[in-house]
Amino acid sequence: MNKYALTAAAALFLAMTAPSFAFDAGVGLRAPSQATRISCDTHAEDDQAVCASKCEDAYLKDQQGWTADMSKIKSAKKACDDKCGCPQNSKGL
Repeated sequence: MNKYALTAAAALFLAMTAPSFAFDAGVGLRAPSQATRISCDTHAEDDQAVCASKCEDAYLKDQQGWTADMSKIKSAKKACDDKCGCPQNSKGL
């Protein structure tokens, strides 16, 4: 009886996971989910977030200068955020 229960459990598990593996093989990647979503959050680790973080770091560094031209710094930050695909990060400037 136990071997039939184990066989049935293994078959059920394989039946549940097979569509996922078939999708991966057919498309070549996983479907985007909330966990792997690309974001403009400067604390995340995807490429877009790293780019946005670099823009933020450059903005803060340039802002600290004694003779900082704020209009030039703000326009550079807006251009950097647009290049990264995160124009909402410089919305309040």
